[in-house]
Amino acid sequence: MKGPAETLCAISAGIRNALRERSNQWILKRQGIDDVSVTLHRRRTYILPTRAGAFFAVVVLMLLIGSLNYANNMGFALTFLLTGVGLVAMHHCHRNLAGLCISFKQAKPVFAGDKAQFEFIIDNTDALSRSQIGAGLKEATAVCGDIRAKNRAIFALPLVTSKRGWITCPRIELSTTYPLGLFRAWAPVHMDLQALVYPRPTNRLQTILSASSAQSLSGLSLIGEDEFSGLREYRSGDSLRNIAWKSAASLGILLVKEYKEGGQTPLWIDWSQLPYPETETRLCAMCRLVIDADAEQQVYGLRLPGVTVSPEKGHSHLHHCLRELAMFAPAKPSRS
Repeated sequence: MKGPAETLCAISAGIRNALRERSNQWILKRQGIDDVSVTLHRRRTYILPTRAGAFFAVVVLMLLIGSLNYANNMGFALTFLLTGVGLVAMHHCHRNLAGLCISFKQAKPVFAGDKAQFEFIIDNTDALSRSQIGAGLKEATAVCGDIRAKNRAIFALPLVTSKRGWITCPRIELSTTYPLGLFRAWAPVHMDLQALVYPRPTNRLQTILSASSAQSLSGLSLIGEDEFSGLREYRSGDSLRNIAWKSAASLGILLVKEYKEGGQTPLWIDWSQLPYPETETRLCAMCRLVIDADAEQQVYGLRLPGVTVSPEKGHSHLHHCLRELAMFAPAKPSRS
């Protein structure tokens, strides 16, 4: 059972979250969706006192009350001096953020479970340096640093991924508490940004496919007179040159490549050849086959229900296949 203090903290946290959500909705309605390049004008830069700033204001107020009560001129002087320091700090805090330009650079595809990195550029076109500029997603500050005059800074904001497909970048927030930490100025930016998430490749396949169906786990092949025919377990006396080291690393057992005479036959990574009932598990297995085939410079193609990628090889072909796996949508069974 919660005590009175815990209940009060929970109520205050709920009120703060509700107020923050309402303010974020109001800001989004006021500013709308931003372009991929935004200049932070003064009217879209917001500022409020921090906890230290609120405590500072209470101290100044107490000094003012004491000075009025005792008609103390030194108290008045100290009160007005601290008030001036607070006002100057507020001005410089707001000025430190206003006028910066933030632009989206890129968001490279990642595998599910990894962190997608949304890269941005902050340009400081003024003759004054900007100090302690923080950037993050929502209210979480991920990076913080200084930007010199007439210079720019490149930073990446990480976003954890959990499943394949497109992932949307949430609200970006630039903030600063420079110079004294009494005030916090922030500027929310709402860009319509997405990053592609590939299926997570399996670390180990339970079944090694035969050469006639999909030419094994790694899709290994030699370009020349001999054609790859399959993988088998290592036997004493086998040449170390024929060991499939990449497949051995994936499976945890030594496998040997076998060849037969003839030209190179394209490898087909076929949806129907994988013995996995779950869609996501099958896509992860196909992702592993695609990566291994590309690592061995194999000519390979991809077959999915309703999608066929012609056999090729190379970096662009690799990402084409991975993109098809990431965007694959299984057909829903029709209702009879």
